[in-house]
Amino acid sequence: MSVAITNMSRRCQVFVLAHDVYCAALGRCACRSGTRRVASSLTIASGVTVSVDDAVLAVPELVRGVREGSLSVKRGAA
Repeated sequence: MSVAITNMSRRCQVFVLAHDVYCAALGRCACRSGTRRVASSLTIASGVTVSVDDAVLAVPELVRGVREGSLSVKRGAA
């Protein structure tokens, strides 16, 4: 399932999608290819809404942003 995340702050926000958290919640590896696991990231510009897999809700920094009000989440986004 996907979620729509809106950056409600006045600044760009970047979230590291660490392998041990994000990939585990996703159920597959989404790290950049290569011999080592290099985490991917999610960048959301100010006022922009992105549709992403709900596995991002396992990322502690993103959850903190939702609690603080700098991010808005709408479940079931297409």
